Amino acid sequence: MKKLHYVFFSLCLVTLLMTGCDRESEPESTTPPASAGFTWRENSTTAPLKTAGSSEVRTQYKSIFAFTGATATSGTVFEFNLSGLSPATYPVNATNAFYFNGNTATPATGEVVITANANGKASGTFKATWTSGNVTSVYGTFTDIPVK
Repeated sequence: MKKLHYVFFSLCLVTLLMTGCDRESEPESTTPPASAGFTWRENSTTAPLKTAGSSEVRTQYKSIFAFTGATATSGTVFEFNLSGLSPATYPVNATNAFYFNGNTATPATGEVVITANANGKASGTFKATWTSGNVTSVYGTFTDIPVK
């Protein structure tokens, strides 16, 4: 009788172990999906995240804009005037301008990296540093902003 209980218990345990795990499933991602918009941090890559009210790419001027409000008539926070809008790295120099209303001086160094520009949306990153001012560096991203 003890042997029968042992065999029954063993079969139940094996059945439970075999049916309890689904080998086809993949672990869920803990990284939230990137949301559309224009965000940046000032003076540190760990500073509080700031978000523009609206943003857009204007192909006529090869420029990227971020605004304080929901429309292009609100105050401009960022303006990047670039030599192109294709995916590439655009360094801040005489050809590529970088304006930020938190520091009106020209950045000492900086770059705008366009990672995608297709289907009416553009994405990328940017960073710039200044030698003086209250804000001496900015780090940011733009994700799926409209191209007009």
